[in-house]
Amino acid sequence: MKIVTNMPLVEKRVKWARRIAPVTMLFLIGGLISNFISMSQPQYLQLTVILLGIGFVSAVISSNLANNWVREPRADQVLEQLMKKFSNDYLLFNYTSPIPHVLIAPDGLYAFVVKNHDGQITVNGNRFSRKFTWKRVLRLLADEGLGAPVIEAENRMKKLHKFLSKELAGEEIPEIKPLILFTSKELQLSVTEPVIPVMSNKELKSYLREQSKDRTVSATQRKKLAEIFDI
Repeated sequence: MKIVTNMPLVEKRVKWARRIAPVTMLFLIGGLISNFISMSQPQYLQLTVILLGIGFVSAVISSNLANNWVREPRADQVLEQLMKKFSNDYLLFNYTSPIPHVLIAPDGLYAFVVKNHDGQITVNGNRFSRKFTWKRVLRLLADEGLGAPVIEAENRMKKLHKFLSKELAGEEIPEIKPLILFTSKELQLSVTEPVIPVMSNKELKSYLREQSKDRTVSATQRKKLAEIFDI
């Protein structure tokens, strides 16, 4: 199993996360001080709104960076741990292309969407829902929304195909398979007739091994693809 991760990019994002966090605190503290002053001097109210607005946006960005790049295990580390015992027919590339994670496998290319959400998540067709808990409210910005995983997966497929179209002829591009993976150990996942494969990390190995029975990508093709994704 070959695994390539763009560590310079990871380190760069970690640095940005650590830089933005204290700046966020300065804006929020400044907004609170300005708000206190505005009680006696109303002209400071506009400054309060500006400082708190910038602080809120900065907090969202900081939280996103921390969740994806600082908090461990990161998505690439989870994938590496899950797949490290696979044969050399598999090649995993993290952050080396327009999408975060690409797996070259004997049966095609996998475009992963990795989610670290916990709690009770229900999938029915293309609809994803997550049960409300007070725990999520207490975590506020630290808990990212579930978003629209199917749309996210479809967009990653399109980006990957567009990227490969610049390097390969249309008939040389293997089938691109989207896969939505939930990695939290505190997850209760219920899936009914998904439009895109959705699974927990416990199911990934057996799923990939079952799919690999359809060996449509030759060793030569995998080598050529690896050269495109490598850094």
